[in-house]
Amino acid sequence: MVENTFQERYNKSGILDIYPLKPKRKETMKNPIWFGKYQIIKNLGKGGSGEVYLARHIKLSSLCAIKRISKGHTLHEQLHHEAVILKNLSHPCIPVIYDFEEDEEYSYIIEQYMEGILLKDYLKKEGRLKEAFILSIGISICDLFLYLYSINDPVFYLDLNPGNIILKDNTVKLIDFGACVYKNNDEARKFSLGARGFAAPELNTKAAPDERSDVYAIGALLKAMIMGDGYNHKKNKGDKTAEKLYSRELLRILQKSMGHQSILRYPTVAMLKKKLTEQNRRYKSGKVISRDSFTVAVGGVHNRTGTTHLAFLLNSYLNSLGVKSIYIERNTSGHLTEFLNREGAKLQSDGIWRLKGNSYLTGAGLATIPEIINYKVVISDYGVIELDKAEMWEAGLKLITAGGKVWETESIKQVLPELGRPSVKVLLNYLNGKQFRDFLKNFDEGNFIRIPYEPDPFNPSLADEMKDFLDGLIEEL
Repeated sequence: MVENTFQERYNKSGILDIYPLKPKRKETMKNPIWFGKYQIIKNLGKGGSGEVYLARHIKLSSLCAIKRISKGHTLHEQLHHEAVILKNLSHPCIPVIYDFEEDEEYSYIIEQYMEGILLKDYLKKEGRLKEAFILSIGISICDLFLYLYSINDPVFYLDLNPGNIILKDNTVKLIDFGACVYKNNDEARKFSLGARGFAAPELNTKAAPDERSDVYAIGALLKAMIMGDGYNHKKNKGDKTAEKLYSRELLRILQKSMGHQSILRYPTVAMLKKKLTEQNRRYKSGKVISRDSFTVAVGGVHNRTGTTHLAFLLNSYLNSLGVKSIYIERNTSGHLTEFLNREGAKLQSDGIWRLKGNSYLTGAGLATIPEIINYKVVISDYGVIELDKAEMWEAGLKLITAGGKVWETESIKQVLPELGRPSVKVLLNYLNGKQFRDFLKNFDEGNFIRIPYEPDPFNPSLADEMKDFLDGLIEEL
């Protein structure tokens, strides 16, 4: 892996000398060539068991991935084990091994480069995933594991985690087979105990793993997709937001899959796939309430009731929970663009603005609305409401902001007929507790809620009173 280069120089006598430069390692050079045929393009990542590089075969002009590990590494033997496993596998969603190389310091696996994005990176970008997408990924992973169990010498995977899954055009690809064990020799487990939070508890003991160990890992992976980038296996056992966003059936499947004792789990991956498939069928048939897209309409009974402030606050809070949300300006004020420019927001190529981890869309004046189906909650700011505007009243949740002063009550009375609609809430701004109680004495009907004071809609440390208020608003999500 070391290359000598030479330099020509004339000495004092005018004679041309050729002398070697100090040798340098190829990996310190730009685009070095390994083994005389693989040109390194870039480093794809580094993990506990080595590094992975993207390379191009010089003569064939084809891409490949090269996994390298030091011979002194405690997991060096695992790389050779992975090569042996891969040579027996043949599946379009599993990399093909091309070669195995060695030098004085390292061993290398040269294998097929699987294009796409790692699930762990996708979760950082997207947050909590849609239920339909989670079910699809879960079923695909079950199929891959069932293939591993079907070959002549079946293997258990045992190291499923978001860093070993690649997504590409709705296809799920599986990489990194170093922790696999042969089904018929499952006691001879020498290598990885699996990723923390995803590995079944028995892998930390001397107990022999079985198919239920993979069932646990699939359940843990699905849970990570529900939790989004904020997944923490120690802190998210009773996630209230997940209970609001996903069907009870899916959550029960995860609970069954992740039983601490293996006897409490689904006995086989085939059984888990059956449950996921049944849930997917119910979901597509409409027998499960769709939580893929939820619309929130916000409007004020008149100007300056805090409509936009509330919409910003709700959008920011949902995104902080890992619920991918977008604010859309559905009024003609044009204030959003002015605000975003002043705050240094970035306009993306898809027409959506990004600011402080939140997404915004200036709906007014756009000939074509950008694609927003990837957002789980869409918050539309209608400004001053128009009672005859059907689009607002078709939203899943309707929030009407109002002031509670005596001279503002007439405006509220105009919307009283709308309070009979489902999921309509009137939110009173600029009132303290006593003023709110006095207001309610004059209105014995309707769902009236006082908005707590919060001057900064992007405040990452909201008071408990404000969190309780916002949690109450999103109960229907």
